[in-house]
Amino acid sequence: MLSQVIRFTLPQLLTASTPEFLKLRQAATAAGAIAQYFGYTIPVSGAGLPKRSDEVCWAIQWPDARNRDSLTNQLVEMASEEPVSISLEFPDTQYPDFVRALEAPVCEFACIRLSDNAPLSDSSLQSSMHKTYSDTFKIQGFTGGYWAYASNTNNSSGLPLQTASLQRVPETERRLGVYLLGWESIEHHQRGTKTEVFAEELTKLMPYFGPGTGAWYVKFEKH
Repeated sequence: MLSQVIRFTLPQLLTASTPEFLKLRQAATAAGAIAQYFGYTIPVSGAGLPKRSDEVCWAIQWPDARNRDSLTNQLVEMASEEPVSISLEFPDTQYPDFVRALEAPVCEFACIRLSDNAPLSDSSLQSSMHKTYSDTFKIQGFTGGYWAYASNTNNSSGLPLQTASLQRVPETERRLGVYLLGWESIEHHQRGTKTEVFAEELTKLMPYFGPGTGAWYVKFEKH
């Protein structure tokens, strides 16, 4: 399964609830989308990644990675700036875990961009990448989620939407880990970042953090 995470802004007279965007989501359903979630990104102090004003995040779950150029072109025409996209591939069995994050009161997209000199073949490094996720279950206010390496880019800003579907990073060269984490509130998340369990694996990974490590947050609505 593939999760396509698109971020974009709309012209001043349009909002995420505009009929034009509704029609586009309906077109995505007709094109085979399994589920869709959309909402505005939330400003959070210390998030570490840039956020555009009135930025919309649209997460589409697809059964495959086929090009859907018609949808892409329609969104590019509607948006006020070039939309950007990140693709995540994951086993179908993990889909319910992703849904728990998307349907949480707050969904965090935490990005660990491993530096170019990080030893990707090191099993201890990969173990820490996964344990960073699994340890989150010990933090109060966490509702669920999962993680995957981005399959189309190593840039946490994403790729321009019109070219994003054409790109594929070889599995052995993927350096952008994206964690979809659900929280009861921003406050629960912020308190969690001050716990020992949160710091345990991140301390091990920190020497390998590259530019683009950080997070953004969304309050999603299901289409």
